[in-house]
Amino acid sequence: MVARSTATASEHWSSGARWLGIGSSIGILAIGILYAAVITLWVIIEGAPRDPIGDPYLAVMEGLTMASALAFLGLVTAIWCFADARRRLPALTALLVGSLAVGLTMTVHFVQLTAIRQLWRAGRLGDYRLVWPSALFAVEYFAWDILVGVSMVAAGFALAGGPAAARARRCLLIGGMLCLIGASGPLSGRMFMQNVAVFGYAVVLPIAGALTARLFRTVSPDGAA
Repeated sequence: MVARSTATASEHWSSGARWLGIGSSIGILAIGILYAAVITLWVIIEGAPRDPIGDPYLAVMEGLTMASALAFLGLVTAIWCFADARRRLPALTALLVGSLAVGLTMTVHFVQLTAIRQLWRAGRLGDYRLVWPSALFAVEYFAWDILVGVSMVAAGFALAGGPAAARARRCLLIGGMLCLIGASGPLSGRMFMQNVAVFGYAVVLPIAGALTARLFRTVSPDGAA
């Protein structure tokens, strides 16, 4: 259980923010599981595929990515509401940087699911898939590797409290650092390093979601455990 005094509780913390945090955290975990399930299904059905993933799997994954981005925005918003006065700066950093990341990735996948596919069907593009190197993919990597990485690290520093908060903080910090390290892949052209970032936001972030959901469940709106 988390012990948190009323004196340090944020004035913005409310039951609505608490349920936003719980719902967003569980959403991140659930979407992460669904994302892995889609990839597994693709591998099973296609049988050791060599080509980049395509529709209908890619379309589903892009939709899940957009949903995950919105859940992440809900999470950093709840963390901003949760943070006490001493941690308002990292909480605000997580919210602002996370909002930018969400806006960019939502834009990328909206363009992908609409204009890019329509241009491809009309024969004006050779491929609709996100294949490196491409401008849209670079924006996507910037959003998830760098911006989500910074936001996760800042969100980790924004959490304070007992064991539940410590576990969530540790997971967010580890995941954020992995994202930032993975950014060296697109920056250097050594794309195997991008897998480090993928592990950060596709594996560690959903785990952090489970931990933050537990954290938010243990704290009442008045700051009592």
